[in-house]
Order: sequence, then C-alpha cells, then structure tokens
Amino acid sequence: MTHQPESLRAIPSVDEVLAHPRLDALRAELPRVPWTAIVRAALASLRDDLKSARGPVERAELSERAVDEVRERVERLQTGGLKPVLNGTGVVLHTNLGRAPVGRRVALAALAALEGYSSLEVDLESGERSKRADVVEALVCLLTGAEAAMVVNNNAAAVYLVANTFSPPGRVIVSRGELVEIGGSFRLPEILRHAAREVIDVGTTNRTYASDYETHARAGDVLLKVHKSNYEIEGFAHEATVAELVAVARGSGAHAVFDLGSGAFFDFAERGLGHDPVASAVIESGVDAVTMSGDKLLGGVQAGIIVGRRAFVDRLKQNPLRRAVRVDKVAVAALQEVARAYLFAPSLADEVPVIAAVGEGRERCRIRAERVAERVAEAVDARWSVRAVDDDAVVGGGSLAGAVVPSSAVVVGGGDDAEAVRLGRALRTRSLPVLVRVRGSEIRVNMTTIFPAQEEPLIQALVEVLAARAGSPKNS
Repeated sequence: MTHQPESLRAIPSVDEVLAHPRLDALRAELPRVPWTAIVRAALASLRDDLKSARGPVERAELSERAVDEVRERVERLQTGGLKPVLNGTGVVLHTNLGRAPVGRRVALAALAALEGYSSLEVDLESGERSKRADVVEALVCLLTGAEAAMVVNNNAAAVYLVANTFSPPGRVIVSRGELVEIGGSFRLPEILRHAAREVIDVGTTNRTYASDYETHARAGDVLLKVHKSNYEIEGFAHEATVAELVAVARGSGAHAVFDLGSGAFFDFAERGLGHDPVASAVIESGVDAVTMSGDKLLGGVQAGIIVGRRAFVDRLKQNPLRRAVRVDKVAVAALQEVARAYLFAPSLADEVPVIAAVGEGRERCRIRAERVAERVAEAVDARWSVRAVDDDAVVGGGSLAGAVVPSSAVVVGGGDDAEAVRLGRALRTRSLPVLVRVRGSEIRVNMTTIFPAQEEPLIQALVEVLAARAGSPKNS
C-alpha cells in the first residue's frame, strides 16, 4: 500500500516554511538571500524523497525536514564549492583536485594581479598599449628555442585554434590510433571535427606509418601527431615519428604539428620517470608548432601554450577566435613567474612543486611518513593501527603514463571495510578536507602529495577523526 498522496499533501507551503521559528535568526542574519527560491528548491527535493517513502509521514515531521533542508542548502552555498584540500591520494597532477599546485612566488604574483591594478596591456617604458602575453611568450620562446609563442586558456583551445585556422582550405590529418579521449568525456575527434572543415584519420588503431600521412597530405593541411601521454599501445604496434611527420610535411607543403598534451620543459627522465619528450627537443625536430598544457608537467596554471615557427604562430594570432580563448591577468602573472623559475631559479624543485614532489624519493618521503604515523599513534586510542609503509605515487593528469613515483604512506587500520569507508568520508568532509585512498579495511595517506608544511594539519585531522570514532585522544 502506498502512502505517497497522503504524504505529498502534508508537505508544508513555502510561506509556512519561511515563517518557521527555526529560520528567524538565519533570515535576519542573511537578509539578501533569496529565501523563497531556496525554500522552493528544498520542497522540490523533499517531494522527490517522498515518492519512494514506504509509510505516511506526519506534517510536523515534514515541516522540520523542510527547514533542515533549507539550512543545509544555505550552508552549502556559504561553505561548499572550491576550497583547499590535503591531497593524500598520491596523484601529483590530480585533475579533480586542481592539477598542478604552484609555488609561493607564483601564488603571490597571482594574488598581486587580483588585488590591484596591473600593467596587463601597457608598456610602462613608452606608455603605449602592449599585448598582454608578450613577456610570457618571450620567456617561453627562450625556454623552448621556438621562433614564436602564443598562450590561450587551455590546451584544448590550442588544438582547436590550430585546426580551425588552417581549415579550409587545409584538412587535419591524424592517426586513428591517436584519436584519444581524455578526462571529462573530452574526445579529440569531436573537437577536431567541430574546428575543421575536414578531418582525415589514417592508419589503424595500432599501426600507422609515415606513408599513411603521405598518401593524403597536400599543401596547407595540418598533419597532427598526438602524444600518448595517458595511455600506451604495446605489442604489434607502430607509429610515425615526429621526424617522419616533418619530412612528409616538407615534401607536401603541409604543416607538422605535435600536440604534446601535458608537455614538459623539464626532462623528467632525469627522475627516472618515463621518456616523455621535452618541448625544446620537439621544436628541434622541425615541427611547425607544438601545443601543450600549462598546468600539468610544466607545473603552472591552466593555459594552452603554442610554440613554433613565427609564420605559423602569426597566422594563429590573426584568427578572430583568438580573443575568445585568451588568458586572463591571473594566468599571465602566474605563467610569467613559472617561466622565470625555469630560467633563473637556483633550484627548480624549490620553485615548482611538481618537480619537488616527483623528485623527493622514497627515503625522504618515508621519514616524513614515519614522523606523521608516530605522532598520530601516540595521540589516539590503541584500537587504531597507525604505521608508515612503502607506497607508490603516480604523476596523473594524463601525464607520464605508466610511470611510478617511489613514495611512502601513512596507513590507518583497526576496523572493517565499512569503517575504513566511514573514516575516508569523515576526513573528506572536514572544514579542511583530506582526500585519502581506501584499501579494504585501511585508509592510506600517500606523503608525496602532502607538502611538508601540511604535515601538522594532516596530523590534526587524523587525530580528530580517529578520536571521534573511538573516544577521546590520549594525553601524550
């Protein structure tokens, strides 16, 4: 027997909820909040919940539930959304957690650009108008050896701009094995077909040769190579090299473009992490352009960076879409400082947290993990097992596929699988959230993605959550 109609009729009206005494103080404190709209949304949510109710619900109970929902919605509006978190997942470039963290110098440059006026588009020497990314582009050219550079708001925009600028009359020719999908259901073939009049995919999923491009290439086409940064094809596989693509382009009058994706200015092979090409090495191969992200292996903020031959980049800058994909003053300020760090900083690891994280090494990471584990174990109930273990981190962010970063982690156990899930949620829903990995009956906090300055907040979070699950902390 269903009780839905009876319960639905018992839902209070908007005016009744607005007049509830439990909302009086909150409404007085927040007079500019559109309370009617929030109450209506709360009642709609309550109505949906009642559709699956098994028994009748009293009107008084529904009124209290409606008020609770309103208060929770207001709290989420006040405190939800983007906030700082402690990343204990061991994924250095975690897309869901904002990808690359930046160093203090970069953060201060971004803050200065936000807090006041800046010389975004004025030449202070002449007093004439300038272009906002001139200095960034000059720095990037020095770092890569490119003739020219351009900065847009992300790498997808960079690829889109390239495909759109040269089509028509040119076509985009790309290997079938490189028509990738990345996070957020973003598919390269879809953006290429939206940007270009004609897209030709050549070769097969696992084998594409230079001759496949050569068969179709003609003057003005874009021969696009996409770096497989977040996946690998092994076994019976073949791909045309960048040098081969350049040769085909020169022989046909086409343009060779390499989408380096998470592109690096630093050779991560020095840290034993894969063999991803460095942007400067790709430029030396003779391509017309390279596109890459600013907030992945570079260690900066969200941006798309295009470097290459001057004639090619100048043509991109003439596309009317350029204004739609330009970067703002915060990105300009931050990227300037990141690029300067690569050129002038005595120690890159001191200025670029991504490089510091992947280069820390298991031994130093283990020392920090043991320090945190010891402090937590001393402060919580004996039912909890808290220890340091060897662990592996990953670069993430669609970068350095298959590369493992030697690391260490703090592991907490003492309950069953369900308890571990509850601990993970309790840490994740704190005012300063801590994101961890749950493995069976344990939670694991990887220390590669916990900065040294975050150790104390991490210890406090673990102690508070574990104490709440098993009585008061011990006196230490």
